[in-house]
Amino acid sequence: MRGTAFSAAFCGGYAWALATKHPLFLYYPLRGDFRWGMQPLLGFDAGGPAMTWYGIVATAGLIGALSAICIPRGLSKALASYLWLFPLGAMVVCAFLLRRFF
Repeated sequence: MRGTAFSAAFCGGYAWALATKHPLFLYYPLRGDFRWGMQPLLGFDAGGPAMTWYGIVATAGLIGALSAICIPRGLSKALASYLWLFPLGAMVVCAFLLRRFF
């Protein structure tokens, strides 16, 4: 039942990290650099735009792992029948946040 807690918390953590712009790290693919948090590379040789998606997934994974450890099994069993609501809710939140691209 730990997977139930992880899945629910991962979906919520992903939506939260995307909404609040809290990736665990930034990745600069042209340079192959990682920066913790939202610390951008400064200067003329910044190496192009940063990718935040990997950091957002890492943030959601960390939140999901901590929740899988901390949430009691009884609550995980109660969440199991409503598990489908969490990805649906995360998709709605992400679509709302990204609506300017559509």
